[in-house]
Amino acid sequence: MALGTGFGAKAAFRKEGNQAAYGTPVACGAGHQMPIIPPINLVKDIKKQFDNQARYKAGHGDSSVLLKATQGQITCRAVYRGLEQMMACAMGFSHFPETIATGVYKHRLILAENMQTEPILDDHGVLGGDGYIEGDSLTRRGTLCVDKDVSPIWEYVSCMFNSMNIRGNASGVRISFEIIPQDLDLNSSTNTSSASWSIANGDWNFVQFQDLALWIDDYSISVPLTSADAIGVSEFEIKLANNLKAKQDSQSGQLIADPRRAKKRTVAGSFTMQRYESDTLLDKLGAQTACMAMFRFTGPEIGATGYYLTLWLWLPNLKFDVIDAPLGGRGIIPVTHTFTAEIPAAVPSGFPAGADKELYIQIQNDLSTNPLTN
Repeated sequence: MALGTGFGAKAAFRKEGNQAAYGTPVACGAGHQMPIIPPINLVKDIKKQFDNQARYKAGHGDSSVLLKATQGQITCRAVYRGLEQMMACAMGFSHFPETIATGVYKHRLILAENMQTEPILDDHGVLGGDGYIEGDSLTRRGTLCVDKDVSPIWEYVSCMFNSMNIRGNASGVRISFEIIPQDLDLNSSTNTSSASWSIANGDWNFVQFQDLALWIDDYSISVPLTSADAIGVSEFEIKLANNLKAKQDSQSGQLIADPRRAKKRTVAGSFTMQRYESDTLLDKLGAQTACMAMFRFTGPEIGATGYYLTLWLWLPNLKFDVIDAPLGGRGIIPVTHTFTAEIPAAVPSGFPAGADKELYIQIQNDLSTNPLTN
């Protein structure tokens, strides 16, 4: 008899096709294995209506299923290649990657206004060569599969991304996703084995905390960030909340319908400096000075190209909400800065042209296709 173990498990994710209807799974395969970290907290909840009629009995005689809902969170080690599809689904839109050199491509992930399935239009890049085809549907969802070393495969169908949390400290950099699947299928005919699941390029290149360069200064459309604006942090967090709402309707039956954004998205975060040495950023809290920040992670060289695996997190306009330097004892006082990002009036100097919303992500690696059309 097989024994389910955390070390014996593996997971894969693949974006569902732009012609696939909501609730239609796709087969995971080569290059789709994920650097997932247990636990996998995705729970299926059955909401029922019990028989409450007067039947001359104290107990419930029967129940009827009203809703089958699945929701939860997964966490992955951050990698330079292997999470593009999940990150693009969470952001909502991605352009075709820019060719930097032979075998080197820069991906551009953009915050979208809507998160539900919608028709692909010209302004989505159909005419700009982004790989979208007019007449298809733009989907920001995919199939997540988990092999727990016990048959069958756990298949989470049409996963929508309610939030994405990127955080790091000396122990590593992790990305957590809050996921809303349409359903959990334990008897799938689409994903019956994990034998074909594999890691892109044979192994992952992990994003390390020491790869980070963090630059921050006042927002400006004329003065770019430089290395003089670099600060050292002991931990950081950036969270995108899409604020999706899962609802049931008469067509979805016992399952949820395609989730929609229920209120405005938020991008917020924090970083901690180990030593309280200056009031520079504290002054910006009181004055509510708009700042701009760049988080850049630089990894190994891509082949022998002279270019390096890189992850950029651009925050063109942020304001501090709380800066706290608690006096907890006789030791060195740390200071934590909590902020909320806002849409900038214009793209700051030195930022990529697409950084016109609260968060803009770029990934440089050797993947040559658009994550949302691949």
